[in-house]
Parts: sequence; structure tokens; C-alpha cells
Amino acid sequence: MPLTEFTDRPARLTDAVHDQLRGAILGGDLAPGQQLSVPNLAQRLGVSRGSVREAVLQLVADGLAEERPRRGVVVATLGVPEVRHIHQIREVLEGQAARLCAESPAPELVADLEAALTEQERAIAGEDGTGYTDTDERFHTLLAAACGNPMLEALIERLHAQMRVALAQVAEAPEHRHRGHDELRAVLEAVRAGNPDAAESAMRAHIRRTRAALDEEEQS
Repeated sequence: MPLTEFTDRPARLTDAVHDQLRGAILGGDLAPGQQLSVPNLAQRLGVSRGSVREAVLQLVADGLAEERPRRGVVVATLGVPEVRHIHQIREVLEGQAARLCAESPAPELVADLEAALTEQERAIAGEDGTGYTDTDERFHTLLAAACGNPMLEALIERLHAQMRVALAQVAEAPEHRHRGHDELRAVLEAVRAGNPDAAESAMRAHIRRTRAALDEEEQS
């Protein structure tokens, strides 16, 4: 998402600046390692330096930016070790989210998960890597939002943002899309059946296999 100047003033300007910078990072318009110069960004966005400074600090808290000596704040770079570590954490957290959802599955959640997988099937058939990634993220986000634990949801959301680029790279492999879809289908069926053990196990297996696919992508 390219950066655009604000032509009006939202009620919470800092949040709006943060959202636009976050979108630019996740969309690749602000690349890993790129400096987040407060004066430059303030000029480009047509806002005060104070608003940009607060937004940039929030990005650091999100894990999407990092402070470096003599360079200031730059867009975060995730290396292979960081990717592995994040997946290890996701396996535990998202397995727990799936378990919580399966303990008392809401019909609305099951319907939304089914809709996400139906759309994902169309993306796979159309060899649409972006569509696959979007529906994968939607599925995980739906489970996190429905788990009934706001702190768990917030932690998962932060990890999703950090992993989006890496997941998009793996989604280019057709075999990963088919296997990933089948794994998410297993999670859905366990939630639908109200089987917490199976839901947690299926989600953990999905993320564990995704981590292995990332390792293979890095080595190829």
C-alpha cells in the first residue's frame, strides 16, 4: 500500500498514521531494512512529526520495526532463525486458540471458517497465491478472534503481521496450498465436532508443517 498524504484529519491521527505505515510494510512498499525517517514521513504524509514519531514507536512495539545504532528506526528484517522462533510460538498459541473455539463452537464461526475455505478452494484452483495467503490469514484470524481470550488474540495478531511476507513466499508452491488447505479443513471439522484435542492437534500440525515448508524454501 503506497503512502499517501492525509487530505483530512482523522479523530485519532496517530492511529491513522500507524495503520498506513503498517499497511505499507505488510504490502512491501516499505522494505525490510528501510529507514523510517520521521521528518521524511511527516512531509510525505502531511502530518506532524509528533504523530509520525508515536506511530513509528508503535510499529517497534508491534515487532514490525526495530531500532538500530546510528540508523534510527528501520523496517524489521526477519531472518530464518526469527521465522522458526515465531512458528514455534504460533504452534502453541494458535493450537490453544483452536482448542478454545472447539470447546464451545459457535455456528457463526463454523460458517465463517467454511466460507474462508470455500474461497481458498477457488484461489487454489485459479493458482492465486495471494488469494491463498489472504484466506489462510482470514481462517487463522477468525479462530483467534473467536477464542474468547483478548490477550491471546492480540499476541496471535502481532505474529501474523510479522509472518505475512514469509507465508506469501511459501504460498507460491502449489503443493503447499493443497496440503495447507487440507490441514485447515481438519481444524474446521474438529471445531465443528466440538473436539478440542483434535482441533489443537490439527492446528499445531499445520503450523509445524508450514515451518518445515519455510525451511525447505530457504534451502532451495
